[in-house]
Amino acid sequence: MTGIFILSLDTEIAWGTDAAYLPRYAHCFDDYPTILRRLIALLDEYNIPTTWAIVGQLMLPETDERASRKQPTNWYHAPYVLDWIRAAKTPHEIGTHTFSHIYTDEADTSQTVWEADLANCLKLHQQFSLPLRSIVYPRNQIRYLDTLAKYGIIAYRGVEGNRPRERRGVTHLLHRALALPPPTYDLRSCKVSDNLVNLPASQFLLAYDGIRGRIPTASRVREAHIGIKQAAVKNELYHLWFHPFNLGTSPRMFDALEQILQFAGLMREQGKIQVLTMEQAATEVLGYGN
Repeated sequence: MTGIFILSLDTEIAWGTDAAYLPRYAHCFDDYPTILRRLIALLDEYNIPTTWAIVGQLMLPETDERASRKQPTNWYHAPYVLDWIRAAKTPHEIGTHTFSHIYTDEADTSQTVWEADLANCLKLHQQFSLPLRSIVYPRNQIRYLDTLAKYGIIAYRGVEGNRPRERRGVTHLLHRALALPPPTYDLRSCKVSDNLVNLPASQFLLAYDGIRGRIPTASRVREAHIGIKQAAVKNELYHLWFHPFNLGTSPRMFDALEQILQFAGLMREQGKIQVLTMEQAATEVLGYGN
């Protein structure tokens, strides 16, 4: 099995941002149409099929009730996002980031509440004639895996390094600054069951906000290049992710991303790696050995 590169995007605009942090990212949310067009164009330029994990509510049109929010409504409901992605030259996958950016670690998120959210996702995907095959859990709070097959989902993005929780803090930033090798994964070990695959994260492409802005662009790019090469040599999985609005934190963000995509495209041209969506990778893993 050839190594695989996956890019998944947590597509939510402001849905996952706590109210206290909205002012910090307001310019990113306001510029989202420009950011999105540029991102889609970049993916087209290098022919990188991507899994866009979209919050379901984001796909819905505005209503009078929603328009009464104090925050700008296009931060929460932007049907153009789906339209523009589907109009891209490169065929992308539309996955889900849940219907309302629901957190499974919260006490109120019972299995009943969780399944109601997934049911809304499935209904919305059916409305737009979109398969529902992949999920990215908000805040990477992974739970209720045994419910996913009921809604047709065959792939989820696990936490980097297969840890229970994301790594944060000074140690994490030092790891990124030094561009230490990111985790890549034996594809055969990604199979959770006969109908479910875990495609864990390898690297979050750091934004340039706060202290993270001090980490050189070269470190971000070098870490990704190491991960892609490692996946190619070992026939493993390298999985990059970020939020599209992160690209608005600095022009350097697009610079880093382009260098990574260009390298992934070159490795693909040389036959050293595949560039797949989460659905495509999961389908390949599930079919391996059959």
